Amino acid sequence: MKLNAKLAVVTGAAMGMGKCVSRLLLEAGCEVALVDVNADALSATADELSALGVCRPYTCDISERKAVYELAQTIKKEMGTVSILVNNAGIVKAAPLDELPDETIEKILTVNLTAQFWTCKAFLPAMVAQNSGHVVNVASAGGILALPNLSAYCASKFGVVGLTDALRQEMKKRKCNVGFTAVCPNTVGTGMFAGSKMVAGTRLLDPEVVAVKIVAGIRKNKAMVAIPSLPVKILTPLTKVLLPISLMDRLNQALGMWRANDTWTGRDPNASSATAAHRKKGFAWMKSAAQVLAVLIVLNLLVTGINILQNGSSGWDGRSMEQILGVPPEQATLADIERLSKSEVMQLFHSATPPTLSDLQGEYQAKNLAVGIMAPAADFYTQHFFGPGRWLGKGFTAEAAQNGQGYNLFQEKEGDGTIWRTRRMKTSVGTSVFDRKESFKLDYSVYNKGPVHGMRDELRKINPALFIGMGYMPIGGGSINPGPFVVYGNPSPWVGPSD
Repeated sequence: MKLNAKLAVVTGAAMGMGKCVSRLLLEAGCEVALVDVNADALSATADELSALGVCRPYTCDISERKAVYELAQTIKKEMGTVSILVNNAGIVKAAPLDELPDETIEKILTVNLTAQFWTCKAFLPAMVAQNSGHVVNVASAGGILALPNLSAYCASKFGVVGLTDALRQEMKKRKCNVGFTAVCPNTVGTGMFAGSKMVAGTRLLDPEVVAVKIVAGIRKNKAMVAIPSLPVKILTPLTKVLLPISLMDRLNQALGMWRANDTWTGRDPNASSATAAHRKKGFAWMKSAAQVLAVLIVLNLLVTGINILQNGSSGWDGRSMEQILGVPPEQATLADIERLSKSEVMQLFHSATPPTLSDLQGEYQAKNLAVGIMAPAADFYTQHFFGPGRWLGKGFTAEAAQNGQGYNLFQEKEGDGTIWRTRRMKTSVGTSVFDRKESFKLDYSVYNKGPVHGMRDELRKINPALFIGMGYMPIGGGSINPGPFVVYGNPSPWVGPSD
């Protein structure tokens, strides 16, 4: 989204991150309506930022629904139609639930979550009418992973993440060009969490840095801005899916999350120096980061070990495909395979027959099998990192008697849903790494770099429309830790790779 000459509304604009975002928007050519409940601080901020462009202060308690609706009318009358809304205002109080006054719980939920309903309802209709706009809802890493002593705060931030994603999808369903971004930063050095301890491996974020990423998220129409991205957006959701709750609790406790807010005191009047003071601690946080890395490595080894054990016997136990599937193989369907455990899937692969190059011709559907503790991680990798979109299937063609080529099919998640034919591979029939029998082998190293360079797949035939596969890569444990998948359906004609 282009920012020049747009009118933006920023709540919580008097200080901290809201002030930083307002300054960046003004520097980008926006006019900004500065909204805050603190009239004195807001006036001072407006005076300071007015040198950068057109900005006006509006004192408003956004927890009051009627006041928000009146604010929207006033801004429209005095400044024009709003194209950008940044819901930044938020409050926190850290304490066990039974020590939180009822009024405090209500205030946290209202300011952090309910008020965003009111501001969205107040400003969104004009954006929809002009088929252009962007809404930023500031949530938190605490909206992805909850912490003790922050029950009301985390509940509000989980709600913000859900609200933002629901509204983003509503706009997409209506084919309306209004974007939504949920912002999920770790602790920001604004003073809100003064007195709290940093979790192992983390550091206090500079509000300027977070503000830059927020504005970039508006420009690029990002659905989520997570800071730092890897632990907040990827590692945290993955560990929540992969690890048992009891193990997740032990990990959180070991990282210091359970104690982090025991010493919370609240906003520091010298908040602007909080980040600099934290940086003076030098490399102390790197020691904690190394500890976190060690924990993650141990967890990875543990989960990989469990996944390998779930494979069952390392060799074929002698059962036929019909005995494993419960139906004759020529009648088997995808549903028959999806009912199997991981060890049964491995046995099915051992008992299946190797296809010839002529058995696989054209484009087929494909999917990972949801078996084993690593299945969610494998599916997450396939859908988000393997290719340029949602993985749909594989295509094959023979080039000679003993070799051919193929590619994977992906559908673009945004835009017009373009189909990409990429992540190419060489195909051949050769000796399996799993049981020394013959398999239809897929080698990605010829056409790809990075982690995909080391990927290998093997396929075996159940019937002409159903094939069982095993994929593996060195960083995932190699052939001792394969990921099962299926290739299925009546093939459509070979089209050829996009790249």
